[in-house]
Amino acid sequence: VARSEGSAVFSEAECQALGGGFHRPQRNRYPLALAALLIGLAASWLLASFVASFEGSLEKEPRAAASLSDLETNRRLAKSSACRAAQPGEPCYAQVQWAMDVGVKEHQDWFLGLSVNSTFRDFQAFMALDESSGCPTPCLAEESALTEAAKSRSDELVGLAGQELGVLGYPEDNRVVAQGQWCSVNVPPNGWNLNSCGASTGLQVRILTYNLFWWNLYGRRGGNGGSAGHLIQAANNENPQFDFMGFQECEDVNWVLNDAGLAGQFGTITGDHAICIAYRLSAWNKLAEGYQNVGEDRWDQWYGTRGGLWGRFQHWGTGQVVLFVNHHGPLPLNTGGVCGGEATAYNLLKMIANTAHPGDAIVLVGDFNAGPGAQTVSSLNSHLFPVYTGNSFGGVDHMLSSCNRVLRNRNLGPGGSDHDALETLLQL
Repeated sequence: VARSEGSAVFSEAECQALGGGFHRPQRNRYPLALAALLIGLAASWLLASFVASFEGSLEKEPRAAASLSDLETNRRLAKSSACRAAQPGEPCYAQVQWAMDVGVKEHQDWFLGLSVNSTFRDFQAFMALDESSGCPTPCLAEESALTEAAKSRSDELVGLAGQELGVLGYPEDNRVVAQGQWCSVNVPPNGWNLNSCGASTGLQVRILTYNLFWWNLYGRRGGNGGSAGHLIQAANNENPQFDFMGFQECEDVNWVLNDAGLAGQFGTITGDHAICIAYRLSAWNKLAEGYQNVGEDRWDQWYGTRGGLWGRFQHWGTGQVVLFVNHHGPLPLNTGGVCGGEATAYNLLKMIANTAHPGDAIVLVGDFNAGPGAQTVSSLNSHLFPVYTGNSFGGVDHMLSSCNRVLRNRNLGPGGSDHDALETLLQL
């Protein structure tokens, strides 16, 4: 430790008073110091590896957006250089302004502990506890200055994380498909469906689905000059902007968003087997996310199991909740893989019904590896509205929804992929 006067050496009495060891310059202690340094670095590396591994394991489980541990994290960040105020032009700034000008006036129950008299910093602290908001923690002078509003927000999110009741639920008939296999599932009763447009808010939701042909477009051609990203960017420049994007064969969603000039504007969820979701941060608050296997490739074209990646999102402006699901179906084409088309479809529907809550609008997109006449698609169409089907590989890319109020469908072209990017605009 250096003295303020510039001396780098303490007396023995001073060192001992500070609880430190005494270093006599005439004795060579460098090997001992070096050993201590290496031991310390090794211990730090092991601790960091354990924490990263533990956090990585948590990422694979369905979860709510924040918990009480966020409170302590934000207290630490508030004292560090990582804290800062949101700046104009950032999604967080727009969220805070909307919450102050509109949200707290029309939906007081969404902003527990806040009022029209609360400061910008109070609102930002409130939102920063939800990591999916993208809001940095504002700087606070003292730990005690963390607002009661932020504490209330943390308690609210903990309640959400522990919520197990209230899902729609999946009713089961006696007939079982894929019997004896890991993917066996009961079919639902005749007449059961998931049809709902939510709270009829009039909210318009713009959605994209896109198989990125990753091994070729990005692996072999290095992104082809950002061709897929530029296609997304050009489409997103139109109004309204995309709310949700589902990508299949997506090894690095941030690469795609960077090419599209949308990094920082969209939050992301990544699932197993290269499927990804991106959602617009300025419009949507992520409530929960998860992934579940629903099918498996057949032995002659086996790449593994296939699943559904989902996120539940609440619209900042209206409170409407959307369950967005992305799926990449099993091979070979039109077979449903090992489990068959019916089992793949009903496992998807069961996952959706056991995740969605009453009032949720549901959107299911993806490359199903199944055309319009395949059993997977026909089974899904009996319980969700078919919204749009593309042309690639005989029409394997589909968009389905619980809401049939379709304002527009459009094929955006391949952008360097072997699949076309598809978009739809729904009105809830």
